[in-house]
Amino acid sequence: MIKAITSKDNPRVKFAYSLKENKYRKIHKMFLAETLKSLEMALAQNLVVEVFASEYIDLPENIPLNLVSEDILKKLSSNVNPEGVVFIAKMDDKEVKEPNKILYLDEISDPGNMGTLIRTALAFNYDLVLTSENCVSVYNDKVINSSKGAIFAIPVRKGKLSDYKNTHQIIVSDLSKDAIDFNNLKLEKRFVLVLGNESHGVSKDSKKLATNSVIIPISNIDSLNVSVAGGILMNKIH
Repeated sequence: MIKAITSKDNPRVKFAYSLKENKYRKIHKMFLAETLKSLEMALAQNLVVEVFASEYIDLPENIPLNLVSEDILKKLSSNVNPEGVVFIAKMDDKEVKEPNKILYLDEISDPGNMGTLIRTALAFNYDLVLTSENCVSVYNDKVINSSKGAIFAIPVRKGKLSDYKNTHQIIVSDLSKDAIDFNNLKLEKRFVLVLGNESHGVSKDSKKLATNSVIIPISNIDSLNVSVAGGILMNKIH
């Protein structure tokens, strides 16, 4: 179904715009995303609800396509120069059964880091990304954009690390003297890799649950950005 929308006050535009606020995302279990690549990945998972675009896009018949002006796209987009498509997506809440490889994000606060880590977890074939209660929202527009569509292709859920204590090897990234070189880690089939907050690292509660604490051996500087460290660790631990 194709419809032309010319007014910013159109009810569909207003509804889409409301999804920029977290409270409305929670109510409707929907969020905004953009770019053709993200749309393609969301379509593959049947998560697209409605599309706003400046030009015709070939979509399944059941998905409404709204042809809109550049002004409307700029209103809905979080980018200074929109690519030409913004869409409403459903939050994926399907159960993930028996994941073997899990990335656990412990109080990650920077949306760019969050999105990059989700993207990296997909690249290294992780089954699930879990976020702690105090992480930045995965539906923050900067998280969505920096994930480059990965948020549609890998399950991302809030969860408790303690739920995996008896079923998975829990590997905590840590800078303490007790941590072992990550190159010397003996990896089990089922594991959770835990990455901590940008400022204070992995929480004390998470450290108590650790099977192993690992460190990346580096020189000349104390620590790495969490998304960089996560990329190095996931390249080894996957």
